[in-house]
Amino acid sequence: MLIEHTLLCNEAYLYFNCPLDWKTEYVIETKESVQSSFGIQFKGLALADKKKVVSDASFSRNGYLHLIEVDNIRGMADNKSKIESYADVLPKLKERLGLVPTLYVFTSTEDRKRKFEGYMKKNNLRGEVKTFDEIK
Repeated sequence: MLIEHTLLCNEAYLYFNCPLDWKTEYVIETKESVQSSFGIQFKGLALADKKKVVSDASFSRNGYLHLIEVDNIRGMADNKSKIESYADVLPKLKERLGLVPTLYVFTSTEDRKRKFEGYMKKNNLRGEVKTFDEIK
């Protein structure tokens, strides 16, 4: 299962013409201060709302941060949740890095492609969804 996922990531790497700054398992994490509604203060500590998502790969090109997701067997409920996680962190990533994030999802079937496109449209995410047959 892991070997197949790695090989599919390699397909995406080749599709983008082997970017020099390609990174696998790119961690995106945001942290926002949270106001305590109880008025409780902790000595020197502040409450924070952390959000994190790990993309399968990333690279930058022409002022854009390209994030890669490879889907081969994960359940669609998990995929929907991950897309929603991207929707939470990507606007903050743009503010922090000054790079416009673009999400690319590579998947196995047309049905899964349509579902991903719907999730991305609903969450107002910039990107593309392709099947592996389309990139070979």
